[in-house]
This record gives sequence, C-alpha cells and structure tokens, in this order.
Amino acid sequence: MKAGLRPRVAQFFARPLRLRTRIALSFIAVLALWTIVGAASLQYVLSQTAHRFVRERGVETTRALTVECVPLVYYEDLTGLARLLEKQMRSVPDIRYVLVLGDTGNLIYSTFPRGVPADLLAVHHPETAVGEVSSLLIRADGELMYDYLARERGVRVRLGLSLAPAQRLIHETFNAVLRWGGAIGLAAVFGIAFYISRPVESLSQAIEKAVVLDRRTGEVQSEEPAAHSWGTVETTAIADRFQQLMERLEERTRQLDASKKLAYLGEISTSIAHEVNNPLGVIVMNAGFLAKRAQRGELPPDAVIEVERLSAAAARSTRAVQKLLDFARYSTGRAPAAYEPVDVRRLIEETTALLQDRIVGARCRLEIDSADDIPLLYCDEQGLHQVLFNLLTNALDASSEGGVVRISVVWDGHILALEVTDEGVGMDPDTLEKAREPFFTTKNPGQGTGLGLAISESIVRRHGGRMHIKSAVGRGTSVRVEIPIERQA
Repeated sequence: MKAGLRPRVAQFFARPLRLRTRIALSFIAVLALWTIVGAASLQYVLSQTAHRFVRERGVETTRALTVECVPLVYYEDLTGLARLLEKQMRSVPDIRYVLVLGDTGNLIYSTFPRGVPADLLAVHHPETAVGEVSSLLIRADGELMYDYLARERGVRVRLGLSLAPAQRLIHETFNAVLRWGGAIGLAAVFGIAFYISRPVESLSQAIEKAVVLDRRTGEVQSEEPAAHSWGTVETTAIADRFQQLMERLEERTRQLDASKKLAYLGEISTSIAHEVNNPLGVIVMNAGFLAKRAQRGELPPDAVIEVERLSAAAARSTRAVQKLLDFARYSTGRAPAAYEPVDVRRLIEETTALLQDRIVGARCRLEIDSADDIPLLYCDEQGLHQVLFNLLTNALDASSEGGVVRISVVWDGHILALEVTDEGVGMDPDTLEKAREPFFTTKNPGQGTGLGLAISESIVRRHGGRMHIKSAVGRGTSVRVEIPIERQA
C-alpha cells in the first residue's frame, strides 16, 4: 500500500459512523454469518433429500423392471427385452445403464453396445433375498450414481441411476434460495436500520436545531421529533421526554424574558411615578385648598365647578401613579409580603363588599360558588386581595346590564383554583394574546391603565402559582388563578 494512501484509509475507518450505518453493518455481518451457516446446512439437507429420493426411486424402478424382465428372460425373448429396456430408459432419463443377468451372474443382456465397462463388473453387491433390492453409491465414467441389484425367480437386474439431475436441481434451488434470501435479507437489514435509527436521528436533529437557534437568536425553539409513527417504545418515550423538556425550557425562557421586561418596565414606572408624584402633590394640595375656599363661598360659581373638576382629575392621576408604583414594586420583587394562613371565602366577601357600589351601578348579578371544605391558603393576603379586586373590576367593566359575574373556588388537595368569569363582550385571539402585557387596555382613555392583569400575574407568580385566561368574542372571559395550598414563604 502506498504511503500516502494509508493515512486516508486509517482516517476513513477512524471517523465516526452514523447510527444507521452502524446498525446496517452489524446486521450485514450477522446476515453474512447466518448465510454461511445456513447455506452449509441447506446444502446438506438438500443433498440428503436428493440421495434419499434417488435411492427410493431407484429401488422401486429396479424392482418393477425386474418383474417385467422375468417372463422375457424365461422365453428368451431378447428383442422384447431390448424394447422393454429402451422404453424404460426413455421414460426415466436418469437411468444410465441396465444389466440383465442370470441367477449365476452370467450376462444375458446389456444396454452397453460395446460391452460392460470393467469398473462395473468389479462392483459386487451383497447377497439379497428374492424380491429385495440392494443399492451401492458408485462413480462410473466420472459420474456419481446409485447401482441397484434386484433378484426375482432366477433373474438378476442391475440398474444405474445417475445423481446428476438431482444435483443440478439442488444447485439451482440453492442458488435461488441464496439470491432471494440475500436480497430479502439486505432489504430487511436496511429497513430495520432505518426503522431503528429514524427516531434517534430525528431526535438528534431536533436537539441540534434547538441549540443552533439558541446560539443565533437567543430563543429556544424545537420541532417535535418524528418518533411516534416510526419508533419503538423506548425511542418514542425519549422523544416525548425531550419534547416535554423543550416545552418546559421554552416556558421558562418566556417567563424569564417576561420577568426581565417587567423588571425593566418597573424601573421606568418608578422613575415616572416619582417624577410625576412631586408636581402632582402640589396640584392635589392646591386643589384641596381651593375646595375649602369654595365651601366657604369665597369663589364664584363657575370657579367652584372648575375646582371640582380639578379635584377629580387630581384624584384619578393619584390613583394612576399609585398603580404605577404598585406595578413597579411587584414586577421588581420589592413589594412587601406577609405570608400567613388566609380564609379565602372571607377574603372574597371583603373584596366584593368594597365593590358593592360598582356591582349595583353596573346592574350585574354576582354569584359565588365555593365549597365548605376549602382550607386556609398560606399567602400574602394583601396581594391576593389586589388580584381578586383587579379581576372583579375587569369583569364588571366588561359586563353588560343584567350580566352575571361568577366567582368559583375549588381545590384538589394540592392546588387552590380561584376563577372569575363574566358574560361580557369577550376578546378575540389577538387581544387575548396581548392581555397580559403591561399598559395594554381595551378600555376608553382615562378608564384604565392596562396594569391590572400584569400586577395580578406578578403577585400570582410570587405565590408559585399560574394564571390562565380564556375568552371568546360575545361569550365572555374567564380568568383562573391556581396557587399551591401549602407553599412556604
């Protein structure tokens, strides 16, 4: 081997092979070994079968021919004997010769026109009883054959039956089995290799794709590996587990991105609130001073109306700034929290009592569905109160006159679920997707800050819970809050 070729060959065999190639090579090696052993076994079985078939056929043919030769020999009808033997050899092409002998072994008739070969005369059969046939495996004229001898009433008949046709049949059968078996075996090898490696390769490609996207875009995305229709139980389980891990990773990534975004918005909101709070405090103080003067009658009637408008606007601005501060505290994790056992049903009663005027003003009916065995919830009571207050406020704002706002509380032994449902206008998919975003609102200007759901979700996450929103246009909205019952602070 040339010096420059050796490193290339070594490099070729040293490089890692694909799983499908490894499986195929392994099965090909097993198939080759099986072919060698199977071919030898098959050839032996076919050979034994052919010998048994030729031997049994020769015995029957020799016995029948001997019976037919007896009367012809008895009447010395050599012409009839020649016709009989010629007919027999035409009907059975495997017969190579026939010798008709007397009881003492003298030759009466032979199908050899130039005399019986010496090697056949040298063959001696053991003595057999009348009606029995003996057989010997011999080689004559370079051909393997069976030599039969039968005795019947003073007549002996020797018949040579060749094995060549049977051997040709064995050879053809063996080659056909080898060809078709090899083709089917190779097809099965590649099919099995494809079947086994397909889900693993799909899983590997999905992992590689997820890693590439993570490095390039900073987002974790994955495609579900195609293992369900091709894989085994094990590979399907691996693919399912991988998909679950990727979904959890994507969810954690989204939560992390949302947390970073909320924290950033919280910092901005804090700055804005502080910048607005100082001049707003001056406006509120002066509005209060003017309101007192108006009460004493020191201002004209037109000025009194303007003072009332100023006071109302200042109050709205104060509430908006407070919302910003609340959002900033909860989004950055700086909001104080006092975790303690809380009776959720009592909390619902207190919150609905605060909103009683709004419930009456909206002309809605409030329904509360709560089981009697709801345990105490270990939580921040003030935070959970704000969540319920925000959800009820949104439900009342979305409800039309005569609508129903329903509060339901259930628990399954581990999770307490608090759900607020309304029969209002609902949201389309695009609006529902943006509903959790800070400062997004569908209310008219001045009626909402768009921070209620964002603050509520931040509080729920601090409790280790989740918030789910379902909505359909014209069918209302349902917000479900799930919090672990026994979460420690």
